[in-house]
Parts: sequence; structure tokens; C-alpha cells
Amino acid sequence: MNGTPLDELQWKSPEWIQSFGLRTDNVLDYFSESPFFDKTSNNYVIKMQRQFSQLPGESDGSNIPPPPVPANDNDDALVLPTGENGGSIRSEFQYMDAMRQDIMNKYPLHAAMERELMKLNGIEYVLVAVREPDFWVIRKQQRNNGNQPGQFRFEIIKDYYIIGANVYQSPTIYKVIKNRLMSTSLHLSKTIENIYKLTHFEPSQGVQFKQRQQDESTPGNKTIPQTSRTNGPTPSTINSTNMMNTIGNTVSNMNSTTQASPYDSVHREIITGEMMDKLLTTSIKSEPEYI
Repeated sequence: MNGTPLDELQWKSPEWIQSFGLRTDNVLDYFSESPFFDKTSNNYVIKMQRQFSQLPGESDGSNIPPPPVPANDNDDALVLPTGENGGSIRSEFQYMDAMRQDIMNKYPLHAAMERELMKLNGIEYVLVAVREPDFWVIRKQQRNNGNQPGQFRFEIIKDYYIIGANVYQSPTIYKVIKNRLMSTSLHLSKTIENIYKLTHFEPSQGVQFKQRQQDESTPGNKTIPQTSRTNGPTPSTINSTNMMNTIGNTVSNMNSTTQASPYDSVHREIITGEMMDKLLTTSIKSEPEYI
């Protein structure tokens, strides 16, 4: 597979599905064709044995198992009509959770497979969740038989998902947390970079956030563009009448700036020493307009 990690691999076999179909009865056979399947597992041993003697209730794979038979009204469990020793699925597979017991009840082929796996120790693949017709969960686990019959210890190794015709291996907790931390770190770095662009430093005031100036148009006055506030107005954009008004406003603003708080940066950003020099130069060169 070109060295691709299994948890980053997507596998499917449309040819196999076209030949046999994909349903809960044969989903383990479909999974055994994937690169995720371990051929040293107990499932493969049983698969080889099935080529010579078929398991109970199994034919060529084309027959659908009979529907489950409900129990009486006093018991919500579903009982297999051909269960071993006439017992219910709940009592036979009491070491399973409720979801797996339901699978054993509805699909006799998986119940027969489980009975064969109970006789062996080692790695095995079992079906743990079903949502037909397009979702199954297969678990790889290590089975260890206990000292007494019916006692087992299981060590979960991996889980696999079959969505539609695609087979995936579930990622580990380590990779999930690693991915989340890397994503968080990336977004924090971008946030800090954007915040840095919104700050400026001055020796007298330190680091401060830039205040966004609002353009308000007043009657009789022209709105000065943002570039003019930083680089200063030019003689071609302001006439002499507005220039005289601007100089008057500049003087009043300078007076108010000296009385304002040292942290009030609005007036400091609007009027600078460079702007004041340009304003004076423009007013000297302009011709007076008499009313």
C-alpha cells in the first residue's frame, strides 16, 4: 500500500460487492479481503475449515437467515428456535453487552461463528454494531479463556468502520488528541498574529491597540481619506477655505490634547507634527480668498 499507515487508508472492493452483495451476514467475509485483516487470526482458521465443512445455518452465502422469533410477553429477550441446549441468547452469551447479544439473536451465522471462537484463544474479529444497510463496526480483540467454561477475558486492540462499501481503521486516542492540539495551536498562532497587527508601540505610552477612526461627513467640509490622516493632506485635495478651517481646528485640538489624558490617542493619531508642518506650508503658499 505504498507505506500508507492503515489508519489513513480507505479500502473498498466494488467487484466483491457486485458478486456477493454486502449485508450483515457476509460483512466479516468482506472485511477479510481488506489489508486490515490479520490472517493469523482465529477467524481465518475457521474460514479455512468452512471450506470443507460449513458451519450450521450457512450455505453458499446467498440465503438470508430466518427472522428472529420473539419471546413471550414476560421476557423482552429474543430466543433462537435452534439455540444450543434450548437456551436463550441472553443466557448463552451473558458475557456480551446488550448490543452484541441482539446481533447474536438476529443473525444466527454470527452466533455460530461466536460458538466456534469460544473454543479458541487468540486474536479474533467480531461484529459489535450494525446499522443496516450501510454501517457496521468490527472489533479486533484478544480472547483469553478463563479457568471455568463461559469465562473470558478480552483485550480490545482496534476498531474498524464499514461505511457503505468503504472500510476504515479507527484512529488511536493519541492521534485524535495530537490532531486536536495541533489544530488548536494553529488557530492560536493566527489569532496572536492578527492581534499583533492591531497594536503599535510608542516610547511614551508603551504598547497600545490602534483605535479605528470613523469617517463622519459634516456639511461644508470634505471627508479626509484614511491616507490623508496618516501622511497629511496635499494642496490638490483641500482648498484654501477649508485649509483655514483645518488650521483653526488644529490649534484647538492641540490645546485639548495637552489637557487630555496621556492615554487618549485619538487626537494624537489624527494630528501629528508632520501634518502640522504640511498644513502651515500649504497655508503660506495658498492665495487668500476674500469674501
